Amino acid sequence: MSDIHEGNEQNQTLQQIINYRQNPIRWIKDNVMIRNQAKGSVKFNMYDFQEKVINLFLLNHFVITLKSRQVGMSTLVQAFCIWAAIYYQNYNIQIISASNRQATSFLEKMREMYELIPANQFKPDLIIDNKQTVSFANGSKIAALPATRKASLGESINMLILDEAAFIEHAKDVYQAAYPTLSRAFKTMTGKPYGIFIISTPNGTTGNGEWYYKMYTGALTRVNKYIPVRIHWSEVTEYDEEWYYDQCTQMNWDYRSIMSELELSFVSSGDTYLPGKLLDKIEIEEPIHRDAREHLWIFKHPIPNRKYVVGVDVSFGDNQDSSTIQVLDALTLEQVAEYENNSIRIKGFTEVVISLCTYYNNALCNIERNSVGKVLIQNILDHPQGMGLQLYRDKQIKQDSNGELHKIQQTEIGTIVTGQSRDVILSVMRNVVLDKYGEALDDDDDVPGDELTEARRKFELISNKRTITHKIKGIIKSERLLLQLQNFINTKSGRPEGNHDDLVFAFSHALYCYSNSKAELLTDVAEAMNNSMLDDSKSEERRMGIEFMRRNSNLKVWQNLSVDELQEILEEEEAEREKIKENNKINIMQEDNQQSNTERIFDAFFQCF
Repeated sequence: MSDIHEGNEQNQTLQQIINYRQNPIRWIKDNVMIRNQAKGSVKFNMYDFQEKVINLFLLNHFVITLKSRQVGMSTLVQAFCIWAAIYYQNYNIQIISASNRQATSFLEKMREMYELIPANQFKPDLIIDNKQTVSFANGSKIAALPATRKASLGESINMLILDEAAFIEHAKDVYQAAYPTLSRAFKTMTGKPYGIFIISTPNGTTGNGEWYYKMYTGALTRVNKYIPVRIHWSEVTEYDEEWYYDQCTQMNWDYRSIMSELELSFVSSGDTYLPGKLLDKIEIEEPIHRDAREHLWIFKHPIPNRKYVVGVDVSFGDNQDSSTIQVLDALTLEQVAEYENNSIRIKGFTEVVISLCTYYNNALCNIERNSVGKVLIQNILDHPQGMGLQLYRDKQIKQDSNGELHKIQQTEIGTIVTGQSRDVILSVMRNVVLDKYGEALDDDDDVPGDELTEARRKFELISNKRTITHKIKGIIKSERLLLQLQNFINTKSGRPEGNHDDLVFAFSHALYCYSNSKAELLTDVAEAMNNSMLDDSKSEERRMGIEFMRRNSNLKVWQNLSVDELQEILEEEEAEREKIKENNKINIMQEDNQQSNTERIFDAFFQCF
């Protein structure tokens, strides 16, 4: 009878081993204990984002995280490494950290996890246990080393962990030395989990942080094979205002450290073309649709009868610079779609441009016509569907003796970028962004004082908002664009540029086209006034706006009526706005119905990509 009972126990243990081997998340939840300063050893209760990271790694093998400090990513990876080493024989894990102290600490926490696994659970004995290595009786090994070019040479590994990668000196060289040791083992890893975890907080876009910045942005744009995961401290339910205050205190209220380690900002180094504090406050949004390869991001579907403007920056499709498209709502200037691809050829890109412009109500399209841009324009003109596209023609401007600006002729299709026009195009983009996010640069940013006092004062002013910087929703939606703007820096020569700035220039071309085409884009008088950025409550500013539109618009309404007559019209319209608002509620409901129709044809639209 005892033999039967013992056999049942063995079968139960074997079945449990099989279940745990197939489900690392369940094993971690059931068996991993972590040290808590207040409570001692406690169970590792995983958050949703931690489970997501494990599943992404098992499915895709290459994961890079952009994280706030103390969100449990290192703890998660440590637990996952212990699971893999226990349940797979001859499994080799390599951890590379920025320093010997960090490597030793990383391994020490894994050793503690192993020791705290319940005694009745399956775990092979340790046969080697020192500061840099633990080896198991089943042949598996975990080694933690400081970053050097020779950290992994000569030994095949199954899993590579780069811990706080943005702080590793010569990270590119370390990675290039370590990667081949993993790739050699790919063919022998059938049935085993394998791959690379890159985990870090940001550390600027230059110096030690440059390689990590490029890897993360490359993951966003599908230049490399990594899956990007962004983890903000607010995803940890236990963290509140007191925790945030304590973290700021630990960092001595250093603004750049707080923005980097808590708010995921790369703007901790360099003189950015747009103010760094403004970029810190821009709130990005997740696309509502993405194509299968993450080239196309859709933030809003087209609204019937709404006008849109498109900026296009073209490359050769040689896996270096990217061909990019930005689609903006001409009424609000918000990003509604973005396309980025560094391998698409001109023929394929022609189809994408035509499809996006057509999809967004035959949007007005501005193409940079330098070099390969001329080929794209000709391809569009030769395409059966391209002749109907609205293609922007840049305009030559002449100033008369009175200082008045006049359009004298239209040039060829697109915009030529020269040394002089580049500055003009970028300045238009800068001015629009500064205007749209004006509240982000309030008077508080200009108050003199030492950095410590300034940071404390800022926190006290906005502590009810939970973060040291109040995020602002605006015209920029894309994380890819924001990251490029964070790396778009004024160089010593005075020329703003970034390592990759194709999305920045497509965005700038769209805004430049908009600024030169308001008369065509904004045909409604009231909309034109609103988008001329005037305060309707101030009569004098309205009068100045009317004078501006009379000088720059081709619409007859601006030319045929006097300033006083136009002023009267606008005041009458203002009285009608409350009625319009009520009518808009009905229109919104109708647009929602039309929107659902748009979404029905969206799958067919995506076939172009």
